[in-house]
Amino acid sequence: MKTNYKELFKEEIQPGIFRIWIFDERNGSKNFFMRIFEILPGKWTKEDSHPYEHEIFVLQGKGEVKIGNKLEEIKEEDALFIPPNYIHMVKNTGDDILRFICLVPSSYRKYKEVKG
Repeated sequence: MKTNYKELFKEEIQPGIFRIWIFDERNGSKNFFMRIFEILPGKWTKEDSHPYEHEIFVLQGKGEVKIGNKLEEIKEEDALFIPPNYIHMVKNTGDDILRFICLVPSSYRKYKEVKG
């Protein structure tokens, strides 16, 4: 299946933070979900923690990621592994959109249903 993320619905999940679902159960993905996040300059995600790992690949921009107590700079083409149960957040420190791919297991959906 082929898709173009620019043709998909972009939802604003926080002011200046957007999520685009590329693949999930709605289009046949059973094990992993792929999303693209866009963070406007000066914005950051809320700190989060959950019982599943996820992976991030930076497509554009620069920023900082906090994983546990460690803060690291990130930029285009960096890849990140976020282990289960680690507090994490991503901040855009650049002058352009910070855009990244985020992969999560399909158990994401069940966790979010329970958590609310």
